[in-house]
Amino acid sequence: MNSGFDLHDKAGILTGAASGIGRATALFLAQQQVQLCLADLDDKGLTELAEEIKALHAPEPLTVNTDVADEAQVNDLVSQGLAHLGNLNFLVNCAGILRRTSFTEIKTSEWDLMMAVNLRAVFLCCRAVAPYMIDQGQGVIVNVASVAGRSTSILGGAHYTAAKHAVIGLSRHIARELGPQGIRVNAFCPGATLTPMIHSTTSQEEQGKVASALPLRRWARPEEQAGVLAFMLSETSGYMTGACVDSNGGALMI
Repeated sequence: MNSGFDLHDKAGILTGAASGIGRATALFLAQQQVQLCLADLDDKGLTELAEEIKALHAPEPLTVNTDVADEAQVNDLVSQGLAHLGNLNFLVNCAGILRRTSFTEIKTSEWDLMMAVNLRAVFLCCRAVAPYMIDQGQGVIVNVASVAGRSTSILGGAHYTAAKHAVIGLSRHIARELGPQGIRVNAFCPGATLTPMIHSTTSQEEQGKVASALPLRRWARPEEQAGVLAFMLSETSGYMTGACVDSNGGALMI
């Protein structure tokens, strides 16, 4: 696959790599000979992904079992990633969870879990890589939010929407602070995408209703979202920072 972007010999860390948009992005980048450090809690998924990347004759990735909501594990991930990669051109925060609990039924423990995985983890990973990128005088961070962060979620609960709004705000603030050091930070807001997480939480009937309400009348494939992420990591988007990039099939027009 020819992405049209010059990513050859770039190196970076990707969280949430074992499935969905994260997995598709890892494969897309590997095809461009990008050196990768891949993080997830799914050891089996990481192993299978690493084998698929090797089959592409791409640089062998480092896989690290990581709870990205845990500060010590995030710091260890970045240390291992730097040792393996040699340098750090980018970070993609793609790890996330979805819960469909209605607002009045959300327990405090579930709220805290959502914020830990979908927001705290983004903060921890960005903070961990920032000193290295500042020393280099360059770097790109892409934080995967959601169309829910631009409106509300039709599938996730209020805590999911709140976390994704916060990721966009966090990304913009970090972009303002780190821009003078040559570091670009952007938020990516994918819409309805057929990932394993969606298949496990929604019925075929629900998926059909969502698709019929979109101007494009279909869900995105993870590979389509991976292409947008690759653009955001490349020099093609070199003047883009503090942005919120939408890829949602026209959902925000409705």
